Amino acid sequence: MEVRPNRGTRRRRAPAASAGLSSITRLVVPLDGSREAESAVDPALRIARTLQVPVELLTVHDPVRGRWARNVDETAAASAYDHVEVTVVGSGWAGDVIVDMIAEQAGTVVCMATHNRDRFSRLVAGSVTEYVLHTAPGPVLMVGPSYRSDHSTDSFRRAMVCLDHGARDDTGIALAQSWADQLKLELELVHVASTEDDVEASEERTARIADRMADGGASVGHTQLRGSAPAEEVAKLLSRHPGSIAVLANRGRVGIARSILGSVSSRLLETSPAPLVLTRVP
Repeated sequence: MEVRPNRGTRRRRAPAASAGLSSITRLVVPLDGSREAESAVDPALRIARTLQVPVELLTVHDPVRGRWARNVDETAAASAYDHVEVTVVGSGWAGDVIVDMIAEQAGTVVCMATHNRDRFSRLVAGSVTEYVLHTAPGPVLMVGPSYRSDHSTDSFRRAMVCLDHGARDDTGIALAQSWADQLKLELELVHVASTEDDVEASEERTARIADRMADGGASVGHTQLRGSAPAEEVAKLLSRHPGSIAVLANRGRVGIARSILGSVSSRLLETSPAPLVLTRVP
């Protein structure tokens, strides 16, 4: 176990967002002593075992402003993975500590869990999660309250890229391709049309993107869904495909949870049985 000194509590300007295309070299799982936070250990281990990279369980001893995990060593021992490290930071604000750790080592991916307290609109705002999502220069792997560890396979098999046929799609596709290459995942482009009239045009557009990716050497499929509640339709699709990860790109601003994640991403994180890889676009 490594014990680090106070990292400080000064909040910094958010660095420029990136698609997180560097190789995954480490997964960091922040723990606060809650069972919900520990649910993020499972997907982190699935990725780490595939890539044979370390998982670092992090807790910040800040009894004044936050909870910390007293059982972190037991959690590490129960992981049955040889490359699990434990770091206890002596004091400081968890948001700053997490972002500092991302900056320490290229390819660091944070895997966090968030809890279903008083609906999602109040779940993220003002929290460590909000700060990390806004500030992290690369993707964040998020586990919501509906995540099912028993729904996953030993390793992830598929990356489902959620498209809105807007400017952010390129960022999400680039990230998904990078993760698919590293983790040997199937790629699936997913779009939800709101009306029957939109289905044909939407499916043609998604198919063109898939064909363009295939011309570049990618193995990719596409799925067209229809419904007035896109997040629920994607969550149903994920429930039919164990071993999937959903990939989303968002434009985010600090202050309001739905501005950070967007209403569809917020709802999907709340309802998805699978983890979400979230990345910001500039």
